[in-house]
Amino acid sequence: MLPVEPPIYMTATFRDPLSDGDRSLSDRGFDLKYSREENPTVRELERRVAELDGFPDGLAFNSGMAAISSLFIWARKLLVALESYPTTVRLALDLREMGLEVELAHVEELPDRAPRGGVVFVETMTNPLLKVPDLPALADVCEERECILALDNTFASPILLRPSYYSELSVQSATKYLSGHNDVVAGVVTGYNLGELWEWRRKLGTILDPFRAYLVMRGLQTLELRVRRHSENALRVARFLEGCELVEWVSYPGLESHPQHELARRIFKGFGGVMTFKPKVRAEELIRNLKHVIPAPSLGATRSMIKPVSSTSSLPKELTSKLIGENVLRLSVGLEDPEIVVEDLRQAMEGSLRRVSLVGE
Repeated sequence: MLPVEPPIYMTATFRDPLSDGDRSLSDRGFDLKYSREENPTVRELERRVAELDGFPDGLAFNSGMAAISSLFIWARKLLVALESYPTTVRLALDLREMGLEVELAHVEELPDRAPRGGVVFVETMTNPLLKVPDLPALADVCEERECILALDNTFASPILLRPSYYSELSVQSATKYLSGHNDVVAGVVTGYNLGELWEWRRKLGTILDPFRAYLVMRGLQTLELRVRRHSENALRVARFLEGCELVEWVSYPGLESHPQHELARRIFKGFGGVMTFKPKVRAEELIRNLKHVIPAPSLGATRSMIKPVSSTSSLPKELTSKLIGENVLRLSVGLEDPEIVVEDLRQAMEGSLRRVSLVGE
């Protein structure tokens, strides 16, 4: 029997040794005895994501932050981009306080600060401000200094950028585009020589469970179709925001006004579904007036979602103010007709403006 879809191995343990006395081994050569260490369903997901990323191996984790935490502990000597996801930056700061050799630098400073023999961690599109690092230049520096470049490719996915072109490791929050339906929390690391990281996952107990691994694999089947549509829709919405008199600025790599637009055109096959903007009306008021776009702290799902960045950041307030600013919103554009999103944003901003006028009167 050869199933078309992968079976879900919902078992905590495996027979070991086998009835013939041989050890029960996974295809990696590790003992297959306990699903905290290895599971065939999870292993199939790891192979599929690794193939998409262009790497020989992968490890699946029970969240994106579990993947990043395990990676940071394994790395020991680490340089992290300050413009990364605030919880990632918070983790780096906490690990530094605990004694790990962790430094932080702005994206443009990474080539000059890359630690010899260490790990440089940067997002291919930074969360939330959508900066785009010069990956070709950074890859050359890392090769010269014999350090590992690790890319968080969550915003781009392997559809828009294959991380193996530039890096030795990649991490993604599979909660986002890989699964794509806002019903899974998961993370994946892909790369070369992942044996030591596998040991850390085993000790920390951060492996993904088989049912969620199956759900992510189901999402992978439509990944390319979804990411293309997200990108098309987001460009339409970003152009509306850029031309709206009630918006102070919008950051989206697909806009010609974006500082790294030409770089993004060279390295990406599209610009993704996420943008950040600063309305001239109060962000909280705008969110309250939305009728279709969902206020939620995630991205990459079928429905459009929005969140206030400044007030929900896990960083200290002064660092949040310096890195992000005030009254800033992150918008993840979904798969619905983009005109629905445009009209919802328009009426929400105009409604907020009318409310301010009425209060003023």
